[in-house]
Amino acid sequence: MNNQKLTAHLKLNLQESNKLISNYRWLIDAYVLDFYVDNHWDRLPPCWRSCFDELDVHKLKNLLIHDNPQTSDTHIWPLSILALRVLFRKYCLARNLPGEVPNLGEQLEEERCRFYAQRSLFYKSVKLKKRHEIEKFGVQCWETGRRTKVEHLVDIGSGQGNLARTLCYGFGFKVCCIEQDEKLVEAARLKDEELSSRLKRQLKIETLHHPIHLSKKVNLEEIDPSQFVQMIRDAFNVEKDSAFHFGLVGLHPCGDLAVFLMKLFLSCPEARFIKLVCCCYMKLTTDEDMTSNYGFPVSAFSKQLGLYLSYEAREIACHAVEQYHSKLESDYQELKVHAFRAAVEKIIVNLRPDWKHSGLRSTKLGNLSFRQYCDKATNETGIELPSTAVESPETANDLNHWERVVKFYTLRLMFAPLVESVVLYDRWLYLLEQGINSEIDVIFDPFCSPRNHALTGEK
Repeated sequence: MNNQKLTAHLKLNLQESNKLISNYRWLIDAYVLDFYVDNHWDRLPPCWRSCFDELDVHKLKNLLIHDNPQTSDTHIWPLSILALRVLFRKYCLARNLPGEVPNLGEQLEEERCRFYAQRSLFYKSVKLKKRHEIEKFGVQCWETGRRTKVEHLVDIGSGQGNLARTLCYGFGFKVCCIEQDEKLVEAARLKDEELSSRLKRQLKIETLHHPIHLSKKVNLEEIDPSQFVQMIRDAFNVEKDSAFHFGLVGLHPCGDLAVFLMKLFLSCPEARFIKLVCCCYMKLTTDEDMTSNYGFPVSAFSKQLGLYLSYEAREIACHAVEQYHSKLESDYQELKVHAFRAAVEKIIVNLRPDWKHSGLRSTKLGNLSFRQYCDKATNETGIELPSTAVESPETANDLNHWERVVKFYTLRLMFAPLVESVVLYDRWLYLLEQGINSEIDVIFDPFCSPRNHALTGEK
């Protein structure tokens, strides 16, 4: 699809998705925490209430996976639910890894890529989720770097450098890391030394190019592109008049950081590509935040459309839909915790309305009774719940209908992929509006890493 057709396609998706979100904002923006306080169940259409009151919880899982409709699903859903499922499949970005694609990892192994030759060393002290992400992201960077003839990468907000070490030692890039936390920079340098020493012993080599770590706070809102490029040149020891190009990369930059990196990419001629896997959409600023340089929306079309997503909508877009799907299939009793928390909220609001949405201790349900859950959740918070309220007939009636909370939560979660798609479509369209060839690909297993779309732009 050429850029003109792609732009038209994204505009249509944004328009139609915005209509859907506007029509169901009452559901998307509802706090499950307030389920009993605001009587959310009665806000559902009568045909929905009739359907879901009798529905086995296990069947809810069929509402959450939009890529592949469940052919074995024989339940008779309300027509509006069926229509939503069709529209989700049409307008949501795919979340599953594509089946038949070239295995770049195999090609890299054949080329004796250092990462694949010594994979176990790179994985030391790295959690399984991060291992999966770093390997897949590294392969993507290698492929894009080869296509754009880029050997230098810049990672802003690099933390302890797990990604940078893999890109540098494993895939052969020269990497500059920028991190404002000096303690993280120190930890990254120590880990660099540890890994490089082991690689030298295993591979019997004397020298390795190390990642370059700069402990700096980069004010991305006021940054001077030429000064930034000069700082990167100096870090890599590249002479000013020498040809120099780099790629900007970010593995899960939070909120506005991803948008600021896109703007930095556009303002630096030396930046040949950008590759981001984004997260924490609820931390995005909007025009409601009284700032002219907000993070959503960013495309001119979305601004003209008046595109708006509430904090609640952006927060639900960050949920792990596939993991929740799995819980509905097997461990759905654990989901009773949502009803327990909502019941506690109702008791608190009845006692002290000014304590609404107070922060309680995160408490796993296990085999706890409601009384035990209340004690653990309110421990050291200064909130005391009287037995008369905890053990009242009204509370008992609420808890008897705990499955309604799970069903309502699932209905909200059904919209999560659509909301995330809107955020990503907006960013994709923003790059296209600036004349940048760009694409969004699924690169992670969504069950392992729910934020699994990579946005890539190339000049």
